[in-house]
Amino acid sequence: MVTFGFIAASTALLLTPGPTNTILAACGASAGFRKAAVLPLAEALGYAVAIGIFVACASLVRADPVAMGAIRLIAAVWLAYSAYRLWVEPFPRGGSGGRSSFARVLLTTMVNPKAMLVGTILIPGDVGGAAPLWIGTYVALSIAAGMGWVLLGALLPQGIRKHAYKAAAIVLGGFSIAAVASMASI
Repeated sequence: MVTFGFIAASTALLLTPGPTNTILAACGASAGFRKAAVLPLAEALGYAVAIGIFVACASLVRADPVAMGAIRLIAAVWLAYSAYRLWVEPFPRGGSGGRSSFARVLLTTMVNPKAMLVGTILIPGDVGGAAPLWIGTYVALSIAAGMGWVLLGALLPQGIRKHAYKAAAIVLGGFSIAAVASMASI
């Protein structure tokens, strides 16, 4: 059975600014709420896949510093690439590309350190066959939180919206640097 502690920790984690939330807010700012409202589904799919993998491999990942380093390096490279793409991409006036935004949210979520945290720490190792329930709970919470981030971006004043991609690029660049720096602690 999923615990209240897991739900509370998951909610706090999902409301914390991070790579996926940054992109969701930027897409909400560029495309508006209605057009970007599908993107939390990309987030949910990304979390379902990544957390499922981490739960299945948790004992290996926890015990292997090389695997942890490789995961962090992959995440850092993807975040740096996403930051670059957002920086050079012109801010779309009538909304952003649906497929490219969906793919960006999906892939960013799959390498998001939050997925590793949930799959290796928040979901207890002894849940056994109940792991899909725990993962499903997190995924459902992610959809609700993702909608909030899209709405936040959509509610930004027009004068601020035009800077959403540049701001998101700076934030993602910072997360990429943090991911590389965290490799030193392994």
